[in-house]
This record gives sequence, C-alpha cells and structure tokens, in this order.
Amino acid sequence: MIIIRPKSGDKALWIRFSALGDVLQASASAQRFKMKYPGVHLTFLTKPEYADIMKIQPYIDELLLWDIKKRPLDFFSVVRKIRAVGFKWLFSLHQAGSAAFVALFSRVHTRFGYNGTMQFCYKATHWECLDAIGVDFKTRDGVAIFTAQEDREKALGMLSSLPEKKLFAIIGASKPQKFWPIRHWIEFLTPLAADGWGIVLNGHGESEAATAREIENALQSSAVLNLVGQTPFPLMAAVAEACTVAVGNDTGPLHLAALVGTPTLGFFGVTDAWGMDFRMPWFREVRVNCPEAGCRNYNCPIDCLADIAPERALTAFRKFTE
Repeated sequence: MIIIRPKSGDKALWIRFSALGDVLQASASAQRFKMKYPGVHLTFLTKPEYADIMKIQPYIDELLLWDIKKRPLDFFSVVRKIRAVGFKWLFSLHQAGSAAFVALFSRVHTRFGYNGTMQFCYKATHWECLDAIGVDFKTRDGVAIFTAQEDREKALGMLSSLPEKKLFAIIGASKPQKFWPIRHWIEFLTPLAADGWGIVLNGHGESEAATAREIENALQSSAVLNLVGQTPFPLMAAVAEACTVAVGNDTGPLHLAALVGTPTLGFFGVTDAWGMDFRMPWFREVRVNCPEAGCRNYNCPIDCLADIAPERALTAFRKFTE
C-alpha cells in the first residue's frame, strides 16, 4: 500500500451506522484522526437517531444521515451527496454490506474499511491505512464524547435531590446474553443505597422500563431516581458525566458513560472489554468465570452473566471506588 498522508483542506468521510456503542466508539476513533490531522474536514455518516449526540462533538465538522431500515432507497441520494462533496478519504468502520456499497459507488479513490465478502470495495482495511498514516485510533486516554452546557445544567437539576455520591446504573441490554439479572441488581444496589449512594436508573424501551420499576419497587428508597425513557442521548451523556461512577453490562450507555470520562465498572461475559474498546484508564471490568468468556456466541443457552454474583460485584465496586 502506497502511503499518502492527509493534508490540510482534504475532506474525509467517516462511516458507522449502528449501534449506539459502536457509533460512539467510531466517533472516538474519528477524534483520534482529527487530533493527528486537524486540518481535514471530517463528515460522519450515520443513522438519524444518533444525529443529536454526534452533532455536538467538536471534531465532527458535518453530519450525513441515512435511515437504512426505513428509507433504503435513499442510498442513491446519499451516494449523490457524497460524490458532490468530493471526498479525498473514506473510512468505513461499519462491516455491513450497506457501508461497502456506499464506498464502492462513492467515487472516492482512497477508501478503506473491512467486509468479509466484499473487501474489493476497499483499497485496504481501515486499520491498515490508519496505522500507516500514524493514527492510533484505538487509544482511549481522554474524554471522547462531549456534552452541551444546556444538557449539563438540565442533568444537574434532575440529579439535585440525590446524595453527593451518584451511581449511574445501566440496567438494560441489547441482547439477552448481556443482561445482568434483575435479582442481582436488587441485591447489588440495596446495600449501596443504605451506604448513602444515589442510584440513577438509566435505559430506554419498555423492557428496561419494566426492569427499572421492579428495582425501584424492591429498593423503596428516595435515593433511587428512575430516568428510563427520559433522557435522549445528549442528555443521557450529561447525566452520566454528572454521576460519580457508572456500572452496567456491555451496552450502548456503558460506552457513553466511559467515553464522557465517568469512572466505569463493566460486567462482561459474551463479549470482551478490551475487544469492545473499553481501554480508558478509568474503566474496570468484572468478567465471568466461563472458559469461553468473550466468545460472542449470542446463541449460547447459558446465562453466563448471571455468574457474576452480587457479592462479587459489590467487592469489585468498593475496591474500584476506593
């Protein structure tokens, strides 16, 4: 691969459509690129539901949106827009065919990404190119997701009734294999509420709302604040930032909490923390004892995350917060 480095004035397209955690991590990688090449104009292509959190990131110069599921035929208008801009660089951190086809028809000459069956759409992988041009895009040694002043003020108001120490509890999961049992959450949070911790229940969707209600009813404490379904992503980021520590399993809000700089404790079983880019110095992992931990086998019938007992989680939490 011939090494041609970006220069000031070049235009780069960064692609990641989903899911929340992956979009946030791709954004953090874009930040690393802009730190190395600040003169490059960077456009981030993603889905509309992530627009509000992405548009306030200072290293993203412009957004391009495509609702793949609801408006698949917008592919053609998206490609026309890309061609009209005249991008010099294209980096796809999305491995699906949708991103590969965007790259193929973009008319961008220097395009990089990975797809297991359509690698011909790219000149090389994005990690090969970024490594060659000196971008350490996996490093997470500083805040990578930023919040707006308006959201920070609103978050402080929402949390004002809680004790000084606040725990951002990430109770939901995108897949059953990533879900920490409700009974574990109750046994974990009960002594912490008694110790003077404020508990902020976070999430979205009816399933997580039901989980939050069950936890709330079990704890019966004024130190519990149920914010499930009440915080759009920019406000959720500000709430996480205002909390003392975040705890939860591998899901989008866990990435969000860690990337805004909140000390974060994650529960991992089917996925691996390092492989999911939880590389912040303020992050710690509690890992299941299963010998196949990190297997990414979402068809496994074993409820492996239940292996992390509340007592073990409490010990890890207290050691972490001390």
